[in-house]
Amino acid sequence: MSVLLGGGRLGAQAQAFYRALETEEILGHDQHTVASLVKNARPVAVLESDAPDRRHSVQHEEIMNAAEVGSEMRVALTLKGMAWGVLVLLRERGSRPFSTTDAVNAGRLSRPLAGTLRQYVAGRFLRPVRSAPAPGVVLIDSSDTIRAVTGTGREWVRRLVPENVTADEDEIFAHVWNIALAARQPGRQALSRIPGPDGWIVLQAQPLDEPGPGGVAVTIQSASSDVLLPAAAVLYGITSREQAVIRRALDGLAVKQIARSLNLSLHTINDHFKAIYRKTGVNSREELIASLSR
Repeated sequence: MSVLLGGGRLGAQAQAFYRALETEEILGHDQHTVASLVKNARPVAVLESDAPDRRHSVQHEEIMNAAEVGSEMRVALTLKGMAWGVLVLLRERGSRPFSTTDAVNAGRLSRPLAGTLRQYVAGRFLRPVRSAPAPGVVLIDSSDTIRAVTGTGREWVRRLVPENVTADEDEIFAHVWNIALAARQPGRQALSRIPGPDGWIVLQAQPLDEPGPGGVAVTIQSASSDVLLPAAAVLYGITSREQAVIRRALDGLAVKQIARSLNLSLHTINDHFKAIYRKTGVNSREELIASLSR
């Protein structure tokens, strides 16, 4: 999860700046990725467009100049060696650049902000989908132009934007463009899980089998248990044995059948369910299955 903050003239340009940053990272041009920041003792990087010793790259300098950004600070939100998000702060050209003191203070916020973000996501993660349209498809050509969208595809894309936010089409389709770019990179998994108002949404992209490179099909639908369970395991600290119990419960097996298939006692299986309920905050097996079944 990423948060980008800017002020003054930057407000209207922040979305384009963020999309350009994501493009840099996906294409491998970004030196200060979230992964690299997590490895540092201080998960903060400060970049300036006017200071030769604090520039990032030619591509990044062009992005900053186009958006009239004079200084940028990135903060990886980390907790126990794991990244839960990234905070990007911008100051427009001509204003005071971020200082070393700013970076030190921001670094102190990394852990508490990561903990708050993790708690927020965990509180919204397991919940049944109230209503879900059929899977939708968005076709994108090599120039990132939307070639075609199914009716349900447009409905799903709208669900990616909070209801109280006014957004133009570029902002609405930003998630789709980003995952399409990832699909064009050899060996890269183009899959993204995004929280929506009615549950988790999964976007998956793959190149089109057609003459000429660059065309991508993006499928958008409600996230299945196969997609949600690995993410839930990381989010709630669910062990591999507990995941095995959950998978069998999702397959409809009774407790005795789960115990037999895993060669464990009924008492142990019930203990696993209790641990799962405690970690996830659900109150029953039925609630757990309803929250993960799509």
